[in-house]
Amino acid sequence: MALAVLCAIFASQSEFFLSERNLTTILRNSVDLSVVCAGMTIVIILGGIDVSVGGILAVSAVLIGRAYQYGMPDWVVILVGLGAGALLGAMNGAIIAKTRVPPIVATLGTMYIFIAVLFLVIGGVWISGLPNTLSFLVLGDFVGVPAGVFVIGLVYAFSWLLLRRTPWGQRVVAIGCDEVAARLVGIQVDRTKIQAYALLGLFAGIAAILYVARLRNVEVNIGTNIALEAIAATILGGANIRGGIGSLIGTLMGVLFIKITQNGLVLIGVSSLWETVVIGGLLIVVLILDALETRRVS
Repeated sequence: MALAVLCAIFASQSEFFLSERNLTTILRNSVDLSVVCAGMTIVIILGGIDVSVGGILAVSAVLIGRAYQYGMPDWVVILVGLGAGALLGAMNGAIIAKTRVPPIVATLGTMYIFIAVLFLVIGGVWISGLPNTLSFLVLGDFVGVPAGVFVIGLVYAFSWLLLRRTPWGQRVVAIGCDEVAARLVGIQVDRTKIQAYALLGLFAGIAAILYVARLRNVEVNIGTNIALEAIAATILGGANIRGGIGSLIGTLMGVLFIKITQNGLVLIGVSSLWETVVIGGLLIVVLILDALETRRVS
């Protein structure tokens, strides 16, 4: 209902909002965030959070750019992006699991490390002019449907099966509901945490591949807002910030809500600086409502 109201508002203010070209643009701009959000949903259901995911995406994108510049073939470039993302995600998971440092503190620290690595590698200069051999993954069409739809569908189908149809997914939910009880029944909590964060990192690596495929360059400020957007989309989609509850379909709706908001604000002439204000405000409102509901139930 919220999406319908939002679309009605922007459609009434701009004749271009419901055009095929604009709707396709919204979809293509949503692909990399959607992929990251699938992993963020699993981590939040686990009872964790990762504010460094933008840094993971950025480092993976930089390594992809460098791999292209060194003349590596596409399959090697893909492996570089996936491997870098999964490794950095697993590092986050290991820090959180083995030291028991709160996830937001641990990933805040690694975020600054990843940003420093980004600037050390590219030296404050964009990596541009990259090949377009993978651009079809985002910009292409298949039987008249944007290729990004199939990428999102595959990622979310895999995530849903993993979360809802495997013992591993059951362990994730159990840990998110009550970590102490999960340990008492023999669940390997530390291993599951590392695997969940590695999965989020892997999805960030996929998002980096899609980002480079879409824009064919790596910007200095890449990934700046993606952590906020990913967390906001997941919470807007119904996930409980304390863990145990979450919906992949809800998360996808949250992504669309954020991307439609950003697109609509631009079309009606509102400064892009207000995008973060709106998204942050929505996140605060949802968290307040969730806290009030929890207090009422308890």
